[in-house]
Amino acid sequence: MQKRTLSCVALAAVLVLSAPALHAQDATKPANGASLLGAAQAPSAITDAEIRDVIDRIVKHNLHALADGEYPAVTNLDQARAAKPPEGIAWNYPWGVALYGILRSTDVTGNRDAEKFVLEHDEICARYYQWLAGLEKQFGNDGKAFARKSKIKGLITLGNLDSCGSMGNQLVETMLRHPESVTPAEKAVAERIVDWVTLKQHRLSDGTLARPGKNGETVWPDDLYMGCPVIIRWAKYTGDKKYLDDAANQMIHQAELEQDADGLFFHGYNVKEQKHSPYKWGRGNGWVTVSLVELLSELPQDHPQRAKLLAILKKQIDGLKLVQAPDGMWRQVLDHPELWEETSCTAMFAYGIARAVNRGWIDPSYMAMARKAFAGISKNVTADGAVNQTCIGTNIGQTLKFYADRQRPPDDMHGRGPVLLAGTEILMAKQK
Repeated sequence: MQKRTLSCVALAAVLVLSAPALHAQDATKPANGASLLGAAQAPSAITDAEIRDVIDRIVKHNLHALADGEYPAVTNLDQARAAKPPEGIAWNYPWGVALYGILRSTDVTGNRDAEKFVLEHDEICARYYQWLAGLEKQFGNDGKAFARKSKIKGLITLGNLDSCGSMGNQLVETMLRHPESVTPAEKAVAERIVDWVTLKQHRLSDGTLARPGKNGETVWPDDLYMGCPVIIRWAKYTGDKKYLDDAANQMIHQAELEQDADGLFFHGYNVKEQKHSPYKWGRGNGWVTVSLVELLSELPQDHPQRAKLLAILKKQIDGLKLVQAPDGMWRQVLDHPELWEETSCTAMFAYGIARAVNRGWIDPSYMAMARKAFAGISKNVTADGAVNQTCIGTNIGQTLKFYADRQRPPDDMHGRGPVLLAGTEILMAKQK
C-alpha cells in the first residue's frame, strides 16, 4: 500500500520540571504560578473562541519533530545496535490519550499537521516494532533483550493493560479514518494488542479484567480505558460485535463492584477481601466516564445491555453534578471538598458529559456543566500549552492522605489528552 510521506513538525517546548508532594491544605495554591489567571477563581463562562485557543495551544505544545529509524537486515546484534533508532516516538498510556486527543481535535480545528503527526508517529512505531520483532525471532533471548531497551518497550513486552488499550485505541482510530493507507505492520500491531486484551490479560471467573498481585486480585476502574476503547474500535474496524459485548460486560461488572449509591465509583475492588477501596478518586471516575461514552457511541440501539449502561452513566453524571466545585472543577477525591482541584478528571467528566448531550442521552442543559468545567480547566493551561494541576499515576490507596499527597508536577502527561478531548467535544455541539 502507498506509504504516507513523513515530515517533521516544528518542535514545541516541553516543560520537564518537578514538584514536591502537595497536601490538602495547599488546595488554594496554584502549581508553581503556572495558571494564566494566577490564584483567581476561573471564570464561570467561556467562549468557543477561548476553548479553541486552549486546544490550539495544547496541540502545538505536543507536536515535535519525528524521524524514522534505520531497519537493516543484520547478521549480528552489533549491526543492529549500530542502526539509527527512530526519534520522537513513545509508547505509554498517557501519551496514547494525548495522541487520541490530538487526532480528535482535528475534527473541530481542521489542523492537518496535527493529524499527520499522529499518523506518522504510529507508522514509525509499527515499522520499528516489525524490525525489533524480527530481531527477537532471529536472535532469541538476546534479540528480546535488545528490543526491550527500545523506545517502544511497552509494545514489545505488553504484559499489562497499560501498554495496550490507550495506544491501541488511537492507532485503530487512525486505521478507521484512513483505511486506504493502513500498513501491514500497523495492522499487526493492532492485532497483537487486541489479542493481549481479549485472550492473555488476567481475568476473574466472570470475565472481568483484573490485575493479579501478592495481595490477591484487584479490579481497577482505570482498566476500563486501558482495555475497552481499543476493542470497541476493533469491533468497528472488523465488524465483529463480540468485542462490544466484552466491553459492555466490563462496564457492568465494574459498576456492580464499585459504583456507590450516589453514582460515583470507588477506586478499585479487592477480590480476596471482597470489598471496594474506601475513596472515590477523581481520575479513576474519569476513566469510567470516558470509557462508557466511547462504548455507548458504538453500541447498537437494540443491544440488550444498552439501557443498563446508560443508567450507569446517567447515575454517575448526576452524582458528579452534586460535587462540582463553584469554579467548575472536580476534586482529587470527589466527595472531599477540602482537597485540591484536579485537571485530568475534570476534563474527562467534561468530555463525557458533552458527548452525552451531543448524542442525546441526557438533557441539553447538562452542557452548562461541561462548559463550566472547561472554564475552570482553562486557568491551568499556560500560554505555551502546558497543562497543570494534574495528578501523577496513582495506585489504589487506603487513606485519604495518600490521595491528598499525590504529586501534581507541572505539565504531567495525564492532563493533555483529556483536555483536548473535552474541548473538542464541547465544540462539536456547534457542528451537529
